[in-house]
Amino acid sequence: MNMNYLEKIERLYQLSNENHSGFSETEITEAEQALDFKFPAVLREYYLSIGKNEAINHSHNRLLSPNAIYFTEDRYLIFYEENQGVVQWGIKEADLSLENPSVWGNYDTVYESDWQQETKTLEDFFLSMSVYNGTLDGLFYNANSFSPVYIETVKLIQQNWSEIPEISWERQKVYTDDYFEVISLSFDEADQCTAIFVGTSIEERFERILEISGIDWSYISYEDMDGEYEKED
Repeated sequence: MNMNYLEKIERLYQLSNENHSGFSETEITEAEQALDFKFPAVLREYYLSIGKNEAINHSHNRLLSPNAIYFTEDRYLIFYEENQGVVQWGIKEADLSLENPSVWGNYDTVYESDWQQETKTLEDFFLSMSVYNGTLDGLFYNANSFSPVYIETVKLIQQNWSEIPEISWERQKVYTDDYFEVISLSFDEADQCTAIFVGTSIEERFERILEISGIDWSYISYEDMDGEYEKED
């Protein structure tokens, strides 16, 4: 079954109708009126569907509420920020009439703006952030390792999980099993895997990931669950 970006996020976070937590149509309309333009269709859809879900949107980097988004001096609409405010993500003003515009990140605000294209579409950006935030505590079961990962382990992951090309690039590649879980691998310039981040909402799938050989886990979310997990020597 082909899933759209929202269905992928919903499956990854195992969302039910009760925990979608979207903004109201009134809240979005009031924000549009204050800025004097209509939000791109995908941005409106996201706000309405899951915009208030804390796990997805605020566990690390954060989605701005509709009444908090703003324009920069060089006319990018900022709607998402890095957890310490160092990076902002936005949409070019000229692209706001598009349903699913590209997203740009500003990585240098000290002397001048340095905008780089983050994703080709807004849908890809939201999927990417759901994975990023999810593996950094947004998903109930998550773990990471900052030790080098053996090439054999990387190949094992590549053989058993599918790469998500629209949110992967040469230094960060994301894999999934039908969006029930995600595995994100970081690579250096020598193509050595230097870190791994994983997340899921399903314990059995988490256990399967933890059993992958050759990974020295730095953190496992069980460690914060009343001592349920004790790391082996």
